[in-house]
Amino acid sequence: MLVSSVFLLTGCFNPASVSVVEDMYGQALMENEAAVAAYFSEEFLSEHPIEELVEELAAQVRSVEGVKLLNAIELTRKRLNPEIVEELDEMYEERWHYVVNDAGGEDIMTWVVLKTSSQYEIVEAEKVTNEYYNESIK
Repeated sequence: MLVSSVFLLTGCFNPASVSVVEDMYGQALMENEAAVAAYFSEEFLSEHPIEELVEELAAQVRSVEGVKLLNAIELTRKRLNPEIVEELDEMYEERWHYVVNDAGGEDIMTWVVLKTSSQYEIVEAEKVTNEYYNESIK
């Protein structure tokens, strides 16, 4: 009984949006293009060829030596630049989640994850430098 309680509690510490991003990276590492595509909106995929996307995502995981070492976290409204919050609210109302992770080297990946009626889906992604992240996002 104690063991199952520990598993339930550890799952509570990771927001669903972070799990979505981490799971997507795991599928990219396994080069499962169909599974990776399922995490993204159709509009996003129309602008980003899935083959290149999977290759780039897998390379990021390899550069940090594991999905958990990407250190993905969700930035809440209070931790984001107010201009970004305002822009995301205008575009997505209050259904958005902002996730960031290491992308290897001096880069950070930013993800906008929407909660739809049936699932979470990634609608935006951008690779930025650490400097830009610290000056413009946080």
